[in-house]
Amino acid sequence: MQSEEMFSFNPYKILEIEEGAEPTQIKKAYRSMSLKYHPDKCSSPECENAFIKVSKAYEVLTNEETRKNYEMYGNPDGYHGTSVTIGLPSWLTNKENELAILVAYFVVLIVVIPVVVGLWWRNSSKFLEDGVMQNTAYRFYRQVQENTAAKFMPGILASAVEFCEGVPCKNNQADDLSRLHKRVQENFVKNQGDMNNDIMKVKTLIYAHLLREPIPASLLDDTNYCLEHSHRLLNGLLNIVIEQRFVTATMNVIEFSQLLTQALWFHSNPLLQLPHFDMQQVKHATRVLSNIKDKDKAAGSPIERLKQLGGEKRREALKGLGPEQHADIDVYLANFPDIEISFDAKVEDEEDVQEGDVLNLTVKVERKHLQADPDWVDSDDEDEEPDESIFDKQLEAYEPGSEEYESKKEDLMDEWRDAYFERQKKKREREKKRNPQTGELGFAAKPLHDPVPVHAPFFPYERFEQWMVLLVDVKSNKLVGYQKLSQNSRFEKVQLKFLAPKEGVVHYEIHAMCSAYLGADKKVLMKKTITKKKEEEVKTAAELAEDEDEEEEEEEEEPEGKWYYLGGNSIGELILNIIALGIAGVMLFNFLYARGLWQKYVQPPVDWILKILAPFLNFVSMYTSPAALWFTANVYDFRHVAFLFENMTAANVSDANATLSTRVVKNDTSFLNEDPFKANLFNMGVRDEL
Repeated sequence: MQSEEMFSFNPYKILEIEEGAEPTQIKKAYRSMSLKYHPDKCSSPECENAFIKVSKAYEVLTNEETRKNYEMYGNPDGYHGTSVTIGLPSWLTNKENELAILVAYFVVLIVVIPVVVGLWWRNSSKFLEDGVMQNTAYRFYRQVQENTAAKFMPGILASAVEFCEGVPCKNNQADDLSRLHKRVQENFVKNQGDMNNDIMKVKTLIYAHLLREPIPASLLDDTNYCLEHSHRLLNGLLNIVIEQRFVTATMNVIEFSQLLTQALWFHSNPLLQLPHFDMQQVKHATRVLSNIKDKDKAAGSPIERLKQLGGEKRREALKGLGPEQHADIDVYLANFPDIEISFDAKVEDEEDVQEGDVLNLTVKVERKHLQADPDWVDSDDEDEEPDESIFDKQLEAYEPGSEEYESKKEDLMDEWRDAYFERQKKKREREKKRNPQTGELGFAAKPLHDPVPVHAPFFPYERFEQWMVLLVDVKSNKLVGYQKLSQNSRFEKVQLKFLAPKEGVVHYEIHAMCSAYLGADKKVLMKKTITKKKEEEVKTAAELAEDEDEEEEEEEEEPEGKWYYLGGNSIGELILNIIALGIAGVMLFNFLYARGLWQKYVQPPVDWILKILAPFLNFVSMYTSPAALWFTANVYDFRHVAFLFENMTAANVSDANATLSTRVVKNDTSFLNEDPFKANLFNMGVRDEL
């Protein structure tokens, strides 16, 4: 209760005087109120409390400070509110540090932040989407050509700017680098950048790795650095040659990736990839494979033929190896990539292929060395309705044509349809899951599933199987399409679309190439007969695209506007059009009026027209003036624009009754000093007509 009284304390109300009362009024009120509630005249508790309040109110209002506090804050003791602030260090709020703090803010906001953003942008703009520096991509682009051989790839890779900045030549490595260079110098192939010391160093390290030469300890870290980033840079090089549709260069980049992974020189025997194999074991294995009779010989790489030879014959041929070493070889051969390629090329909703048709090529790759895929379903073209003969066994007990027969048959059909839709649902989910990544080329893209590790004992970092499917036009030797296998599953499909060439028999090659193993690549031939397009159907791809665009434009074309909506299609558009025209009219009027063109050319015909229409307007105004007066008084005062409709017949500008428009035409600007909407305090009779 006490807190409520303190909260509602109002000295003016207690003394029963108005706020802002004079001191004499305060004293008079206090004298009368104190006599009324003085304890000597009133002994009740209410009078005692009232006397205390009166004394407190008088004390507050007679003291200048307490009265000021009450009038400003509503409390005689001053401000007692609650405020939330942020605790800042004392040096930050010290006025002596004001200049230094402002300078610091200026440096941070105007200098530091722009510099940091600029450096970040400068650094990020150096790289392309695949992580390769732009200068490196430019160097690759300048050196690679359509028929660039694989032997030039080490020099092209060594020219990367990343290597020149990451592993530059150092004085303490000069002796070891010189001796290593002499050991590999006879195998060197001349490249464009061989005059650069940094490039020559990286090239020497790559050659030493390919030749399996021992690397000095001082150069081992630099070699590992080059190998760590080599496949990322090779991916950038692969993107460049693929985008230019170079077939030979593309295959040679992938082949060099295989050699770099397995640390093998060009044209080396693929058998050197096997564990515990050296040149002596390669000779023994090659002799055994060559002695096999022609009818028993199996097609494929030496590794595939050695695998088909069988474990016993391999052990007989490779007697110099122990049981554990043979076990390692067996494991290696069991996991060596073994793939099979099948394809289907057709035109949607067409039986034959004509010139300019879009061919849909589906390539299925089976990687037999991987585990079976339980979700894989090979039947893509499954009919929506079954062959009724599949229900013959279930319907043997019923008489054909009877109600029971038809009912049972319908039940079987429903069960088949339910199973069919379930299979289609799983198929869509599977295809969605298997959908290859888009926008990623080469072998640097991350697979969707766990990758398959590669046996590469000479490569210091872990490598994984990655495959690329290439479609090559044999005649033109151009790359028609490409796609990366990204799922790492036993079965995988890729879709390639391309335009059918001119009439004739066209031969294509479908290549599946691995990035890590020699001798694992496969190739199949595809032959398609292209027929000539019928004359009434002959249209180029550009014409077809133009027709489709025209159809889409016709579908998207909006209906023409109605004249009674001012070109719109609805009341809303009519209102918007009126508003737009009004704004345009006001802008045009301001432009003409500011240059005197309105007064000189437009106002005279307007006055003439209004003079002719005056009888009619007077008649109409008799009935509309009450509404106009109400609108002017309550909504908008039309006197703001009344001068547009004033008569311009008065010739004497000095006349006090001359209209505003007349004075403007006569170049009399004295009206600018007048306010037509307020009474003229100095000359009340000048604007009485307004």
